[in-house]
Amino acid sequence: MKRHRTADLDPTSFGGRYTLIRRLAVGGMAEIYLAKQAAMAGFEKEVVIKRLRAELADDPRICEMFLDEARIGALLNHPNIVHVYDVDEHDGIPYIAMEYIVGEELNELCRRGISHDRFLPIEHAVELMRQAAAGMGYFHAQRGAEGTLLSGTPLEIVHLDISPTNLLVTQDGFLKVIDFGIANAKGQRLRSDVIPGKLGYMSPEQAGRKDVDHRSDIFSLGIVLYEITVGKRLFRGPAQEVVARLIDVQVEPPTFARRNFPSGLESIVMRALEKHPEDRYQSAYDLADDLETFLRDERLHSGPVRIARYLDMLTHAAGGERRPELVSEAEVRRSDGGDELDFDSQVFDGFKPQEGAPGPEQAPEWEDADQPEADVAAALGMELAELRALRTPVPVRPAGMAPLTGKE
Repeated sequence: MKRHRTADLDPTSFGGRYTLIRRLAVGGMAEIYLAKQAAMAGFEKEVVIKRLRAELADDPRICEMFLDEARIGALLNHPNIVHVYDVDEHDGIPYIAMEYIVGEELNELCRRGISHDRFLPIEHAVELMRQAAAGMGYFHAQRGAEGTLLSGTPLEIVHLDISPTNLLVTQDGFLKVIDFGIANAKGQRLRSDVIPGKLGYMSPEQAGRKDVDHRSDIFSLGIVLYEITVGKRLFRGPAQEVVARLIDVQVEPPTFARRNFPSGLESIVMRALEKHPEDRYQSAYDLADDLETFLRDERLHSGPVRIARYLDMLTHAAGGERRPELVSEAEVRRSDGGDELDFDSQVFDGFKPQEGAPGPEQAPEWEDADQPEADVAAALGMELAELRALRTPVPVRPAGMAPLTGKE
């Protein structure tokens, strides 16, 4: 996914009830804007506007995909899934209004941790994956709303694009699953011709262009679970090689890469990464439950507040300001009553890397390698133009990002 610099805009009325204030990103399918929604009695809310690119508005297939994302989003109301508020048209072009998330992509968080030699602690990695699995279990279990043609019928929602770029960590320590742009669901046109753009996170059946169900998402989340707990990327290399390895998946147990890896967690990881869907977790809720049990049995402590403090530590280590509300009472006592709270070594050392965790020298392995688009398309058996159209931007502002000046 190509990244684009943001830019402030002159406040622009949009859709009759929003004001565009900043362009966040531009992708192959959509433009992403930060907007404000204002109403009576001083009501004001920041939202993200995802607008289909004008040159694609005459393509019925692309429009249907775009509107399907809105329809699926309207069905979902869960703390670990991005919220969709509205869908409409402006000047004849459809747009979606959704939650504005202050945070960052999971892969970006991992890179930040490596750069400061404080890779994501394993307890926080497991907790974030527990949250992701809980959100996944929720959307996999959705049924048609009462009074609709599919009332009470399983909707069989499959995300199809679970990867670190579509798992966002908020500055308050919550994980959000985003971007249902290529998801399948009952009652909508099946997209057997569409493959996610994130090459190294597909299931074997997805890479082989076979039928998929919810267990494909579980495999994809298993890849992420492996990577952020082991500290090693799993499927990297030339496109053709990656696809071949995905189809004939043979994952070495985490202890091959990290000898002190917990045996209980290794069993969870390997079950999620079984080649055959019938051998994997059959429910993402079961995966979430096993991850929670692992944390409890190993007496590992995590949760949104602890994760938020870890993020705060990384921000301060990079020269940013700490969030006063996240300073613990213990730190206040250590400051000896002074007015200013120093980011002292005790706080930083509280997140010392665990044995076997990747350090700054391994940072290049965590950079997303730029694959020639033609090679990726050929490996997946799809048209180059189609691949480009599917690459959509992520609507987030990194935590701690400085205010924008309005200049590119």
